[in-house]
Amino acid sequence: MRADDGHGLGYQDVDDEPNVAFHVATMEATARWDSINGLRSWEREHLRLRAGERLIDVGCGLGEAALALADDLGATGEIVGVDASAAMLAVARERSGAAACPMRFTIGDALALDEPDGAFDAARCERTLQWLTDPARAVGELTRVVRPGGRVALIDTDWSTLELDIGDDQVTAAVREAMRSERARASNVGRSLGALLRGAGCTDVAETTATHVWTHWDPDESPAPDGCFSMRSLADDLVDRGQLPADELDRFVATIRDAAHRDRFTMALTMFAVVGSTPPSPAI
Repeated sequence: MRADDGHGLGYQDVDDEPNVAFHVATMEATARWDSINGLRSWEREHLRLRAGERLIDVGCGLGEAALALADDLGATGEIVGVDASAAMLAVARERSGAAACPMRFTIGDALALDEPDGAFDAARCERTLQWLTDPARAVGELTRVVRPGGRVALIDTDWSTLELDIGDDQVTAAVREAMRSERARASNVGRSLGALLRGAGCTDVAETTATHVWTHWDPDESPAPDGCFSMRSLADDLVDRGQLPADELDRFVATIRDAAHRDRFTMALTMFAVVGSTPPSPAI
């Protein structure tokens, strides 16, 4: 992938990417999406955080979602942000100085959280499960570190919902077929969030969805649609999946760019959100 093509499809190893700054900028762009803000508002309403409570945000990234929840916790509350990327956490720490509650950020593994059982009143995990090898284990860890009767919120993408419309049925079909399959990661985990919470013993599970739609992209101004991966990275992925011949890659990208130049580019992606209550303490 060329540097001017933005970044690829993954956030598994951000710190090892040659263009970390682009990843950070992309995270900032997605935080401005109406769809993301709508899901976060819904999450906040259902988490019902109160002053003095403790929240853990696993896969916190730049920390902006957790920072927005700090007001609900107040000076006696606390937020712990966990992420695998030191670069992301450096930004999060810098921005947390004016938070309404203490915030601590640490590098960690979502599959093995370094926190004791029942240490938090609530947990959230946004667009992180899709990059993990075992989402069910990660959800189990979230419920483990939340007290009985606490709350767990999950927000994630289902890449099988990606629709690309550029007026070329062949391109549309290739993208749709490629996104249906999962390889080495749970790219379609969004639609399974409710089942994952229930499988971890959570009850009173509420669910919702939001779809982000791109109706414009100027490929001369940006290597990728706002907050998204580059179209060349998408083409590379199709080649890796065996669904696009390598010698067709440049034509595939050129077709999409041409459609965008003609203002014939539309893309849509659906994200899911759930909130549930952790199991109560067993009766004695």
